[in-house]
Amino acid sequence: MNAIQESFTDKLFANYEANVKYQAIENAASHNGIFAALERRQSHVDNAPVFSLDLTKDKVTNQKASGRCWMFAALNTFRHKLISQYKLENFELSQAHTFFWDKYEKSNWFLEQVIATADQELTSRKVSFLLQTPQQDGGQWDMVVALFEKYGVVPKSVYPESVSSSNSRELNAILNKLLRQDAQILRDLLASGADQATVQAKKEDLLQEIFNFLAMSLGLPPRKFDFAYRDKDDNYQSEKGITPQEFYKKYVNLPLEDYVSVINAPTADKPYGKSYTVEMLGN
Repeated sequence: MNAIQESFTDKLFANYEANVKYQAIENAASHNGIFAALERRQSHVDNAPVFSLDLTKDKVTNQKASGRCWMFAALNTFRHKLISQYKLENFELSQAHTFFWDKYEKSNWFLEQVIATADQELTSRKVSFLLQTPQQDGGQWDMVVALFEKYGVVPKSVYPESVSSSNSRELNAILNKLLRQDAQILRDLLASGADQATVQAKKEDLLQEIFNFLAMSLGLPPRKFDFAYRDKDDNYQSEKGITPQEFYKKYVNLPLEDYVSVINAPTADKPYGKSYTVEMLGN
């Protein structure tokens, strides 16, 4: 390796100091920050925030320190429909509710993958991949559709944010530790010759522990709830004892099965016009 010589660094100093533009930029960036220093006054004139097509101007939703962008994107689409159709104000669907069930389903999916790969060494590529990150916040279209259709949705007022949904680092660290421990338990059980019924029974015991942890961290999801609101015309509306699934079917009522996620991956092994899945990605 060729080390940097002092004479070369002296040359860089001299070149920098000889250029008055660099000094002007240094003053601007060091006092105002890089992005602010690069901003052009004319850009505000050229990019006025007025659009031919605009959505309702309700409060911006905030995923905070979590990887729930995919949930927020889908739920905001539903939110816009509900606000327009039912004349709602300051309304949000619960992202934490979808987050809870995603963690629950991802945990089961991980344990099922552990069972399916129990005949492989811990150092195998697939097992190493599974154990490196048993679950995380991210996801994609098919995964969120499966959650909506199975568990429904609820208003945010019914299942609000918690510390662990808004900042998921601690929850993920503990949940992944639990899942790795559970993986070892299941692998040991299978290595001892246990049949599938015994393994599934143990998996259900482990899922109970995970469910308890999620409920204590995020709150227990509602099985039924009351939905009451006043619309923009000040009309009072109320519905008693509705389930999350009933709420989803009645108020969202969109044919999500008609939609697919379109990708552009122009490589030789991925021709256009075909369906693709990612192995070992799911919930």
